[in-house]
Amino acid sequence: MRIGELSRRVGVSTDTLRVWERRYGVLKPRRSSGNARLYSAVDEARVRLMQRYIAQRVPPAQAAQLSLGARFTLKPGTREVPERDDVIRARAQLRGALDEFDEASADQALEQMVSEYSTLVVLRDVILPYLRDVGERWATGHATVAQEHFASNFVMFRLASLSRGWDRGLGPLALLACAPDEQHVIGLMCFGIALRQHGWRIAFFGAATPVPTLRMAAAALRPDLIMVCASMPGRLEPHVECLGEIGARWRLALAGVGAAPELASTCHAEYFEDDPVTTATSLAVARDHVSQTETG
Repeated sequence: MRIGELSRRVGVSTDTLRVWERRYGVLKPRRSSGNARLYSAVDEARVRLMQRYIAQRVPPAQAAQLSLGARFTLKPGTREVPERDDVIRARAQLRGALDEFDEASADQALEQMVSEYSTLVVLRDVILPYLRDVGERWATGHATVAQEHFASNFVMFRLASLSRGWDRGLGPLALLACAPDEQHVIGLMCFGIALRQHGWRIAFFGAATPVPTLRMAAAALRPDLIMVCASMPGRLEPHVECLGEIGARWRLALAGVGAAPELASTCHAEYFEDDPVTTATSLAVARDHVSQTETG
């Protein structure tokens, strides 16, 4: 929305809104292709919160800081085709904020996208590319261990909020686990959240799951898919025999840098090489096609 509409919705003059934007940074508008400022539902929520604090006689500067530090439970947006400028800006803001250990500003960067675009778009076009970037910068010495840890924990905490209740419903069940000794769970969480968006249920076993434990869980849950992820080579090879037993009974898939087509074939498994969101979408489309064929 433009500033005039925002002003009407919140009952604050455009002049005051501009002051709050310029002086306190409460508003974070994006730019249209014509360079006009466009304000989001997050901007509106922060203005309303600031109004509430000011009504309680909190000084404006302090009210602004409290509003900026607040986290909102936002209804995800519905747009499926992102504007290139929005994506570039969100990635840059996220990188800049997390490199400076600025959690509040990083939240604002994500909130702007979450309020407008679908969860799948935010995962695919902002979070996953950012994680690849910070990983590559850490590997080449352009990001510190502290920056990588802070960023990873920030993202993991936000993903956890999206995964609540993902085991509920009547859809197909996916059992997700990291390979033994594998601690990197963020990509697997993104895959689970993306699958959930397509109606699947998720049983998440997380980091460093022993393969015999996975086999026992599969016998109890009878999942429609078992995904095992490994980000480092050598994590899966010692467990080929047990994985092969799992793959002979259930649909098994391997993913991550530590997997490969030949290894998957040995384990009677599929190999998924695409990013987590694309993989989840492909699985959902393929299952829907099979269901339509069977009922057609």
